[in-house]
Amino acid sequence: MEEQDKVLEEQDKVFMPVRVSTFDTLIERGGIERGSTILLSGGCGVGKTIFALQSVYNGALNNEKSVYITLAEDPEKIKKHAKMNFGWDVDAMEKSNMLKIIKMDPFEVANDISSIMVTSEDRSLSRTFNSNGDVSLLDSKRLKLPFQPDRIIVDSLSALSSTFSSQENYRMYFQVLIDALNKHNSVNFLISELEQEPNNYIETGVEEFLVDGVVVMYGIRKGQLRRHAIEILKLRCSDHVKEMVPYMITGEGIKLHIGEKIL
Repeated sequence: MEEQDKVLEEQDKVFMPVRVSTFDTLIERGGIERGSTILLSGGCGVGKTIFALQSVYNGALNNEKSVYITLAEDPEKIKKHAKMNFGWDVDAMEKSNMLKIIKMDPFEVANDISSIMVTSEDRSLSRTFNSNGDVSLLDSKRLKLPFQPDRIIVDSLSALSSTFSSQENYRMYFQVLIDALNKHNSVNFLISELEQEPNNYIETGVEEFLVDGVVVMYGIRKGQLRRHAIEILKLRCSDHVKEMVPYMITGEGIKLHIGEKIL
């Protein structure tokens, strides 16, 4: 029994719950492996930001620290809507040093990368990043993480990718970003804006195999209405439920309805 308890304790250190409704019951190990980056994709209005905020807020309530990097929306607006719509006092969590929302200008990132590609002799962004820590989305002159996070959210890739004039540079940077995120031993979510019922889960052609998991949130049209469903499309660290699960956006956040059909 002691040996079993020890195994479970070690697993808890490696696998961290997402803490969004009953989402973790869809994963055999009950959470996502630290050092993993997950792509959270979906159309407009399906609740991607709500999912991410719900995860970091509930994480803060359970003594798990998070950094939320926003590339588009103002942090004060995010906090205002979280409190107004769901009763989540994100400001209080920031004051207790459990959560930090940081605004990042995606144009500054793209301009830095363009400049480095011009001055780099071998024209390799990856090698240049490894030898020069001044230009990056994380732990750089542009951004210093305030603490060692258990979760990192980047919202969104759409805002970042649109600032790059070269898709080749963006693809290379995306690889560097994944490597940088995974080194923090955190669970990381990259939010990506797609069509309501997507067939492709990366909007810019960056290969999906670079991330450790893909979670898709759908807005499925049924007559005059849209029904929401979530699906774990890929997860390297654990077996998982392989079907779409309906959910609703309520006054308490996202609520999954496991076992129900999408009507």
